[in-house]
Amino acid sequence: MRRSITRNESSLFLDEGGVEFADCRASKPTSTVVFHVGTTARTGLHWHEDKTEYVQVAQGHALITIGDKTAVFGPEDGVVTIPRFAIHQYGRADDTEEGAASRNIDLRVTEWTDPNDGDKVIFFRNIVSCIKDKEDGLWGGIVLLVSLFVVMHAHDNYPLFWSGPKFLGSRVQLAIRRMVTRGVLKMTAVIGYFTGLKGTYSEYTPTS
Repeated sequence: MRRSITRNESSLFLDEGGVEFADCRASKPTSTVVFHVGTTARTGLHWHEDKTEYVQVAQGHALITIGDKTAVFGPEDGVVTIPRFAIHQYGRADDTEEGAASRNIDLRVTEWTDPNDGDKVIFFRNIVSCIKDKEDGLWGGIVLLVSLFVVMHAHDNYPLFWSGPKFLGSRVQLAIRRMVTRGVLKMTAVIGYFTGLKGTYSEYTPTS
């Protein structure tokens, strides 16, 4: 899989949107996720275990899910805190009454973490660059999928693959949910190790 040199880019974009990066020399690195007008893409349900995440809508309206609660947030709502282990996602709120007024502008959401060690920026740089460098065909799609999971495993990003059986109770459901996600990511990390796929690429990651 070819690797483009994107480490010095101030932003990385796909058709649906992309990510803009604050100056890498900033004391508190941030990433601004952009969803273009008309896209139905979302971040996907996931959680973090090492960091508390903060998001703030800079433009437009976002439909944000945290745990079992979903609400629309705009710039006037300030900073939204996402605790460690809380399953969350966000995307455009075009289909809601509150978000109707923002249908014709890009959604921009700024993210940072505590501790704010810049790892979130590295995650975004590597995940978006991998997608941009995807090769055509079925094999290219398989390599991309494994690559994305390897990056997620390396940067505290745990996607929700299966909610788990509700009838066993919330504690068992949570344990199974984590076991499945960790198992899949660990397996792909092992595959990545033997096939040369990495969680962090020098081509994508600033050196300072």
